[in-house]
Amino acid sequence: MGAESTRDQRRIFSLACRVRTGCSPHRALRQVFRILFLIAVFFTLVGQASVVRGAVAPVGQIPTMTVSVTPSAFALPILLVNDLAEWKDFGIQVHVKVSSGGAEQLDGAIGNAWDVAVMDPFFAFQGGNEGSIAIVGVAGNLAADLSLLFRKGQTSPFPVKSKEGFKGRQFAVAVPSAEHFYLTAFLKVHSIAPRTPVTEPREAHPMRILSEGRAEAGLLREPFAQILRGKEWVQAEDFRKDHIFLPTCLVATASYADTRKTLVLRWLEGYFRGIRIIQKDPIKAAFRLRQFYRETLKVDIPETQLIREIQEIFYFDLQEREGLFRAEAGKVSPMEGIAKALTAYLLHQKIITEAQESSTYLLAQLCDQLSALHGEADAQLKKTAAAIRETEKVGAPVRAFWKTWEEARAQIDDGRGCLTVIGILSDLQRSAEQSRAETLRLVKFRRIEAGFGMLLLLYYGGYFLCWKRKRAS
Repeated sequence: MGAESTRDQRRIFSLACRVRTGCSPHRALRQVFRILFLIAVFFTLVGQASVVRGAVAPVGQIPTMTVSVTPSAFALPILLVNDLAEWKDFGIQVHVKVSSGGAEQLDGAIGNAWDVAVMDPFFAFQGGNEGSIAIVGVAGNLAADLSLLFRKGQTSPFPVKSKEGFKGRQFAVAVPSAEHFYLTAFLKVHSIAPRTPVTEPREAHPMRILSEGRAEAGLLREPFAQILRGKEWVQAEDFRKDHIFLPTCLVATASYADTRKTLVLRWLEGYFRGIRIIQKDPIKAAFRLRQFYRETLKVDIPETQLIREIQEIFYFDLQEREGLFRAEAGKVSPMEGIAKALTAYLLHQKIITEAQESSTYLLAQLCDQLSALHGEADAQLKKTAAAIRETEKVGAPVRAFWKTWEEARAQIDDGRGCLTVIGILSDLQRSAEQSRAETLRLVKFRRIEAGFGMLLLLYYGGYFLCWKRKRAS
């Protein structure tokens, strides 16, 4: 009687529990597992979202630079990069301003009408000595763009073996100018007295002097020499093979170079990228130069002749460009040497009244910084690849990382903005390292989660077994 009473009381209590709570031990266990499942799903989604988070930083406004050029082949690298819309790879936008000549550029530098420029050495060193210009790089050798023309039927003044080639000839050359400086230096190197008669057209263009027959020979730069060539005038071929260093300069206004060195570096990178484009496809470059001459000078030069010009005037070798600013074996650098010679010429011609130390306007350190960028970019590329591999080992998705890395490597190989690529790779490395750390944290959490779930499973499993035994009894 007592046992039956106790059993009845248990049944009544069990029934009361089900009535009050509305659940059974089986249902409670299912709820527990449902909660655990939802928790696991939640943290899985959070973990995956954190793992695939990208390295993209907010994009600010890209700074714009005004670049001054003149109608010459040295503007070509800027035009080609502009046509390919690649300036954004260097973190800048470029507005091209075409000036009629170096004098107009020099006036614009004083009035801050432009930021950086490709400039005739005569005006670049004049501006450097006057304090308005900083020379930051070399575009190419202007001497390779000069041609000595003489009338058909006359004896060529070259090769130079004596004064006879120049004796009695009237030369058309602008005075003062880079051409006149070059001709004077050339005659001096070959021990020809500078008293050689020279026509000084002052404001008149030498091409006009030759066209009017008022001189027997003339020193002209391209494309003006190209216009006269093939008519009554022929070129002294050996003259182009006997160069004296006369650089076309890459410059910035003094104030811009002082306050915006990083942007100047980006522009230099872009200019040298344009030189690589020329080297890779000179036919396409010649076609673009032909268009530029049509637009600015209203002349049409055959592309076959332009190809020769662009292949001769640029420094395609990186080490050769960098070596122009570096002194070796106790000698001054080529740029310091030409600075001294051109400054003396400017003083002699009374263009300037006072000479400045070349170190005040020759920014050789920018050349060194630009050179260091290539090594830094290669080193960052390797460090980022190592970080991505470590991230891949822990099971994190890295396909997007590798894609960005490959794009950065191609950009470095093409010379498209090492400074920008270094920033991209640094962000990518940090993102890969963060992804690896978050993946490891997620793995640890899952282990804790699994252990906690196992404890709950054992607890409720034991509880269920105990309940079942009690019910059976």
